[in-house]
Amino acid sequence: MRERLSWSGARWVARPTDPDRLERLQRVGLSAVAAQCLATREAPEDPQPWLEPSLDHLIDPFEMLHMESAVLRLRRAIDKQQRVRIITDYDVDGTTSSLILQACLQLLGLRQVDYHIPDRFDEGYGFSPRAAERAAEDGVELIVTADIGVRDHQAVTVAVERGLDVLICDHHLPAGASVPPEALVLCPPQADCEYPNPHLAACGVSLKLAQALLIDHPKKRAILRSLLKLAAIGTVADMVPLTSLENRAIVALGLRELNLGPHAPGLTALLQVSGLTPGKILTRDLGFRIGPRINAAGRVASARLVIKLLTSRDPVEARALARQLNELNNHRKQIQLRMVELAKASVPSPLPPFVLVAHPEGEAWHRGVAGIVASRLKDDLHRPTAIVAIQGDHAVASVRCPPSIHAVRALDAASDLLVKYGGHPAAAGFTVPTPKLDALAARLSAYVERAASADTFVPEYPVDASVPLSELSDDLLEELGRLGPFGMGNPEPSLLVRDVEPERISVRASGRLLHLKLPAPQGRSVEAIWWGQGERAAAFAGPVDLLGTLEANEYNGRRSLQIKLTDVRQSGADA
Repeated sequence: MRERLSWSGARWVARPTDPDRLERLQRVGLSAVAAQCLATREAPEDPQPWLEPSLDHLIDPFEMLHMESAVLRLRRAIDKQQRVRIITDYDVDGTTSSLILQACLQLLGLRQVDYHIPDRFDEGYGFSPRAAERAAEDGVELIVTADIGVRDHQAVTVAVERGLDVLICDHHLPAGASVPPEALVLCPPQADCEYPNPHLAACGVSLKLAQALLIDHPKKRAILRSLLKLAAIGTVADMVPLTSLENRAIVALGLRELNLGPHAPGLTALLQVSGLTPGKILTRDLGFRIGPRINAAGRVASARLVIKLLTSRDPVEARALARQLNELNNHRKQIQLRMVELAKASVPSPLPPFVLVAHPEGEAWHRGVAGIVASRLKDDLHRPTAIVAIQGDHAVASVRCPPSIHAVRALDAASDLLVKYGGHPAAAGFTVPTPKLDALAARLSAYVERAASADTFVPEYPVDASVPLSELSDDLLEELGRLGPFGMGNPEPSLLVRDVEPERISVRASGRLLHLKLPAPQGRSVEAIWWGQGERAAAFAGPVDLLGTLEANEYNGRRSLQIKLTDVRQSGADA
């Protein structure tokens, strides 16, 4: 029997659950739907810690390998008023790490602390020998890196040879890779580190360093709560798993502080241009509103603008800087639209197992936006995708992969062709000599053919629970919210609403947006939206199943329940 796929060509897969565990969760007071959704997560047997994040879930920082030595080295720098330079990546994780470390060291009395963020287009990614040389020339005595450094052996060697000490706060260590032996390294995945949470973002590692430095400070809890705002933003934006109690606490407590306020002028201005009001900020807002604006600076200009904004104490200056950041984000969106159109038109035919699209770098093909475009094509084509910017005799690329393909392992299979590469299972980057692009594309496709199964290119959408239309309510939304914060490893619950009769719903299209109004009890209605699918309005015939996430929609002072649709299929298929 031929499998029935959804309208988008996807397979819907019910997440497996243990019936005994499901029964235990219902006994602690969760509804059947909420218990079903939590049972699909990597939550502990006792659900209370998962449901109630607290500062107590921040692990003792001194359990991290080399933390005591790192604290002693920084305290010596503070006591002797040595010059310290913080060098970080230009993305959200890197900039929030820089801000956390700067704030902590300044609060502890270090007067000579400055920062450097590499320029994506001039210096490139990582801690470079050039940055090490510049620090030595400037009289720096200690370099602290964050979100970079653990793979930058050459730069560490240069710094040490010039008489500098190096402390690294990172999390980008592939399995089996070694850390620079001359540096003090804080990195949970490194060998011999038994820290219980191996999935901290770099801003999380920076927060742990701050926590250790503040161990005897009389205001340590208040300071940590303030630093958690930055760590929450960086953790969500860097898409590390929210499956550990510590990562959940970082995001939940940071989000709570963002909603409580008050904030410094820079953060206040950033929230305003992001369209956010304290008290109504959700986890998704960190990843989809704040994160893109911070990233925009490093993508199309300089990430130093982010540091300048979030350290500003002048409300007038802060508003001007925030507007500038917002304009950069709008510019990034325009570039992205052009690149997506050009990339789609350049996809090879027939479609290869690994899609590699390359163009000379320029205004229409911007290296800083390549990662977003690669992600868009990966989602549309259901293939691992590399977007490559050719820069003369070499080319720089961003890679995005579906869950079935490990990005770094794919690049491992072509390492002899690459100048450098690195990243995560889902996202990576590389530099390659331009004449080797064709060979690289063939090698990557050959890897995917070996690693892929017959189902690799059929997208799968998970189903957490099936819910009758009549049970969608504000109470259900509130209870599902207790399972947050949502993000990598703990996505928003995916709900299946079966057998919705088309004649009972209002369907309209507004541009590419498909909008449904569904009947609900007590004369209320539940709305549903499906972004980018306006052309499907005429397809509703016969009962349909809806798959999506439940959320509140607030517009012009009116609040309503809304399903953000992931997919639709004709009723009768299994899930």
